[in-house]
Parts: sequence; C-alpha cells; structure tokens
Amino acid sequence: MMDEAMNILNEQLGIETGETDWSFESVTAEREELDPAIIKSADTDLPTLVLTHLYLYVDQRSGKDYVVYFITDTTSSREFTQGLLVEGKLHWYSNGETHD
Repeated sequence: MMDEAMNILNEQLGIETGETDWSFESVTAEREELDPAIIKSADTDLPTLVLTHLYLYVDQRSGKDYVVYFITDTTSSREFTQGLLVEGKLHWYSNGETHD
C-alpha cells in the first residue's frame, strides 16, 4: 500500500516522494467511528469493524501534511475506499470510481 499511497499523492498533486518520507499506521476501528466528512464510504457496505491504513507525508518546506488512507476489512483482503486529505480536508477519494 505504500507504493499506492505515493502514487496517489503524485497523481493527484504532482508531489514525488520516497518511502522514507512517510510514516504510517494501521488501526482497527468501528464503522461508526469514521468521520463521514473525510472518510467517504456511504456508497459502500462496511462491516462493523474495519482496518484503517493511514500514510502521512509532511512537506518539510511548507509544513503541509498529507494523509492517504485505505479502509479495508480486518484482514486487508478487501478494500472499501481510499482517499487523500490535505491539511485534514478531503481532497480526493475513490470507492471504485474517482471523485475529484
């Protein structure tokens, strides 16, 4: 998923990064804990528990932070949605189709 996160940031904003520029974490969450303002999953049927994969890149010059997220089932075998946050605001997401 790291490569995919780097590709999303590059394709959406033209920012090229390397693996060492990123930090990441994966956390199990309940469906109700997801913020609908930034995690667009209304069009998908999410299970009660999901795994959130968060990849964070902070531009050292501007200080801006970018988060690429992937929401999957708890075994990471099925992806439900992915998106890009810029400074905590939704910039792009996909539930199988692109939403710019």
